[in-house]
Amino acid sequence: MKTKLFLPVFLFLIFVVSGTSAQTAPTTPPPATPTPPAETAVDPKAPTVPVTVGTEVDRDTTPTPDKVTAAEVTSNELKLRQLAELVEDLKNKVTATKFRLQLLKEAMTAEKETLGGAKILIKHVNKMGGAFKMVRLRYLMDGKLVASYSDAGEKDREVLAKKEISIPVGHVSPGNVRFRVFITYQGNGYGVFKYVKEWKWEVHNTYSFNVEPGKDYTLEVQGVEKGGWTTPLDQRPHIQFQLQSKALVNKEETKPSKTK
Repeated sequence: MKTKLFLPVFLFLIFVVSGTSAQTAPTTPPPATPTPPAETAVDPKAPTVPVTVGTEVDRDTTPTPDKVTAAEVTSNELKLRQLAELVEDLKNKVTATKFRLQLLKEAMTAEKETLGGAKILIKHVNKMGGAFKMVRLRYLMDGKLVASYSDAGEKDREVLAKKEISIPVGHVSPGNVRFRVFITYQGNGYGVFKYVKEWKWEVHNTYSFNVEPGKDYTLEVQGVEKGGWTTPLDQRPHIQFQLQSKALVNKEETKPSKTK
């Protein structure tokens, strides 16, 4: 009888003990499954952004325009300088032409050949050595431009290359006249002296004389070198003048011819 009562009690105790341990035993949660990030919708019409690879030092965060080489810049500056010189020379030629037309108009109106006028011719002679190349020449009479030549123009370049240049001034009124000449030379070197081509010198001088009526004047202007081999190049260019005159009208030609 006791054995029958003990068995149910024993089973009951086992059931209570197993239930208590099940409640107190810690439960390990299953590992969480990572949730994939939500995909962002991409607009096909949106502009693409370039990705720059490299360090902050290597990245060029400020976009710059197309780079121009130094040779292109130098070439463009040279072309602009030549164009500016050509425009300036054309302006000078227009001014000189107007002045000559004015002198011609005065000569035709007043008939200065018979009323006591005079005639002037400028003869420019280049006696400089091979180290100097004349690239510009200007003449002024009483502050007004008479002639202007620049190597920026092809025709002027041919004129400047001559050893002698004749510049007719035309008929002028008697009295004192003043001429000013400006000459620009460029170095002309070769081989080890090629750097001389980058040098330029401008020299100028003034000459005045009294114009007498009925005279024909020839003013010879010479560009010469002074000094010797030991003289620096910038001190060699020099300008000198020689004036020659003769009667504008030969008296024998004015005598009436005898009729037979």
